[in-house]
Amino acid sequence: MSHSRAKLAALIAIPLVIIGGALAYAHQGGGHHGGSDARHIEMHLDHMAKMLTKIGASEAQKAQIDGILRSAFTQLKAAKDGHHAAFGQFHEMLFAPSIDRVRIESLRAEQVKALDEASRNFATAFADAAEVLSPEQRAALAQEVRAHHGG
Repeated sequence: MSHSRAKLAALIAIPLVIIGGALAYAHQGGGHHGGSDARHIEMHLDHMAKMLTKIGASEAQKAQIDGILRSAFTQLKAAKDGHHAAFGQFHEMLFAPSIDRVRIESLRAEQVKALDEASRNFATAFADAAEVLSPEQRAALAQEVRAHHGG
């Protein structure tokens, strides 16, 4: 690969790595902060249910919030899976005999749009879940979250 092609590949890869890294950091790590596979989704939902019980949320509230967040996590997993597939396509395009800049730009733009939509949907779901609770319950939940995160 010529020096200019290597430089171009690096310039294209940098924003992809940043987006991919942010997605991986936020949603793929271990422990209670990450993961979007079925096991991690259940772990997040179980943890939320325990905190909701501590703040006195009703069974109806817990069920409604579980449904909202379960859907959000499932959509996030689908977005992560789609991003992973697109990253593979980027590799194929960058190492092809000829570089199709139009196709690369199209895939990049699709990924930015998809990640933005996933982020928007996830934030909306959490706002919807928060609205299920009263202001007093949200304040109590905030205390639980802060205590859990050491803040």
